[in-house]
Amino acid sequence: MLRYRMHALVALAVLAILALPTGIVAQGTTSVNGVIFLSDTATLPSSAVITIQLADVTQPGAPAKVITERVFNTGGAQSPFSFSLPYIPQQISQSNRYIIQGNIRVAGQILYRTEAPHTVNTSGTPSNNLQVTMVKVANSGLPQSSAGTQPLLLAGALLLAAFTVMALRRRLA
Repeated sequence: MLRYRMHALVALAVLAILALPTGIVAQGTTSVNGVIFLSDTATLPSSAVITIQLADVTQPGAPAKVITERVFNTGGAQSPFSFSLPYIPQQISQSNRYIIQGNIRVAGQILYRTEAPHTVNTSGTPSNNLQVTMVKVANSGLPQSSAGTQPLLLAGALLLAAFTVMALRRRLA
């Protein structure tokens, strides 16, 4: 019996030690929270993937340096989408400029993206309840659901006209 108690105590001690770094990291992080809206009322397919990032844009002309990002599948859910971007405060410089940026992809193609920069206050208390709007990309590369109907209608009309001409020729012959 004493042997089982000793094993139980050792197991609890190991779990406590393993949980300690997680607790320290969790206490050392802060997050930026908000909601993503679409600029239109389109319905996203269930395969849509959202990427949202906290990025440093201090250097003009240089690519944004991503501090943290979240990538998640919508799973059929529709706008608005809540997000939380945890970051380590030591990664943030008070003199730098930070923004929220992101996109929505379907089959690897970008359908929506942030158009205007959403500046984030990372000094002191983090920005919360940000409202990020994503706009439809002009040429997403994906066809609209009705994109092939006009050529099909034209082909059907020409085929009908051809059958009508053939029927008239037989009657006149």
